[in-house]
Amino acid sequence: MIFLSLFLIFVLSIVDGRISYLAVALFVVSGLLKLGLSTSVVGARKLNSAQFFIFIMPFFIFLSWCYGVLVGLLNGVEVSYVFSNFAGLSLYILFYIFYFSVDVDTSKKALFFSAICSCVFGFYAVYDSFASVGGGELDQVGLAGVRTLYSATFLYVAPFLFVCLVRLFLEKKYGFGFRSDLKAGFGLLVFGFILVVPAMSKGFILVFVLMMVFVFMAGYSSVLRSLVIGKNLFFMTFLVLLAGALLLFTDFYNIIFFSFSSGEGSNSIRSEQFDYLVSEWSFSGAGLGSSLKSGYQRDDTGYGFELTYINLINKLGVLSLPLFLSYCSALFFGFKFFFFDGKWVTGAWVLGLMAFLIPGAGNPLLLAPVFVFMHFIAMTLIIVELSPRRKPVVNRTQQLE
Repeated sequence: MIFLSLFLIFVLSIVDGRISYLAVALFVVSGLLKLGLSTSVVGARKLNSAQFFIFIMPFFIFLSWCYGVLVGLLNGVEVSYVFSNFAGLSLYILFYIFYFSVDVDTSKKALFFSAICSCVFGFYAVYDSFASVGGGELDQVGLAGVRTLYSATFLYVAPFLFVCLVRLFLEKKYGFGFRSDLKAGFGLLVFGFILVVPAMSKGFILVFVLMMVFVFMAGYSSVLRSLVIGKNLFFMTFLVLLAGALLLFTDFYNIIFFSFSSGEGSNSIRSEQFDYLVSEWSFSGAGLGSSLKSGYQRDDTGYGFELTYINLINKLGVLSLPLFLSYCSALFFGFKFFFFDGKWVTGAWVLGLMAFLIPGAGNPLLLAPVFVFMHFIAMTLIIVELSPRRKPVVNRTQQLE
């Protein structure tokens, strides 16, 4: 039942993100039933200071939502707007049901099968439209000109894509079922295609590039210590050089450059939003559901903007800090596992699960239920990994040979 509810939370969002709230309700019921029928008494497990910080932050995030609701209502904002604006913040109280009722492997499997469904959806979308260009030269319309379909659910593949990269170029023993170069290579092709091609999103492409960079950096830091380079890492170096040559000597460089320039339509809109939102920042925040005093708006509600981080600060003021601290702590431990503790696979999982933070900076997807639950998985994985029983892996150089 737990697996089914998690799977439905992810897979229903492929169709309509609002329907996934029904699956969230099913998760709450199944989670409470599991805890109620458990023969062992559920209590707070012994946590060290780092684990406790990760564990307690969802409670403060929930309190920040309560604060935003109160300020919005006191400011006379329409009730429906108050409770629909950043509603995902309210879900963070469910982390404690998740933590005590869901094991990491179950959540990984639910996400994996959802990622497969997302892949089928993505392949069908590309096949159906053949990624036709929507008019104009690519160096004038940018990457959006070859977009087939934008779906935030393509980000489900991010942790599995990262694990495939690690399995191929760094770690030879582990990798969530990708226990051969053939399986990992196939996964890399499929997940890489789905992340990049259908949406042609700057944020999604940046996620893929950063994964490649992280693997490249981790691989060569080990090479410098051992003075031995494995054949797979050597092949990756060749691919990086080839990609660099293609960027320099083809028009694709102009397409990428324009897509990230201020002249691109969506970027200019976000720059405009930034000025309006920042100009109305305050220590206490304007409250959830509130619109800008200037009258500037991007939709009929008046509270929705693409710049999610900036909008959160506008609505919650200093009380947006718990969410940002939780994000930063997850990223900190992800980088620590990956670059300093030699736990490449664990680090890849955490960073891959948090990959939504990159496109979430410029798209209103940050607090969708699916990404709140991906954050849950990352936090649980970190807490488990920080257990004193687990020993850090120090020597990774022989893995590259």
